[in-house]
Amino acid sequence: MKTINVTRVILILLLVGFISTFSTYAASPAAVSANNIRQKFIQAVQNPENMANVPTTGQVEVTFTVNDDGTVNIKKLDSNNENAAKYVKDKITNLTCNEFTHPYNQYYRVKFLFQQD
Repeated sequence: MKTINVTRVILILLLVGFISTFSTYAASPAAVSANNIRQKFIQAVQNPENMANVPTTGQVEVTFTVNDDGTVNIKKLDSNNENAAKYVKDKITNLTCNEFTHPYNQYYRVKFLFQQD
């Protein structure tokens, strides 16, 4: 009877330990930071001050890193519309990401789709 109770306690402790390891991965700063950086880029590009400059069509995919000082370093910019690519590049090169923790040399990718309704 004692061995069954001891086995139950050990199994419960293993289960609790197993579940707690998943919760540490879910709250990792890198994952939270990636979502925050992505949202900041989307907001900067899709909510402009002057709607006349926004491209009417095109797709732009940007791959970038964030430097230690929070500045953005574009590694790759693919687009099917040169005006859309220039618009996105102008918007994101002036952004800084100082308020987010970001891992060193982490690559991020954001895709923008422009289409007029």
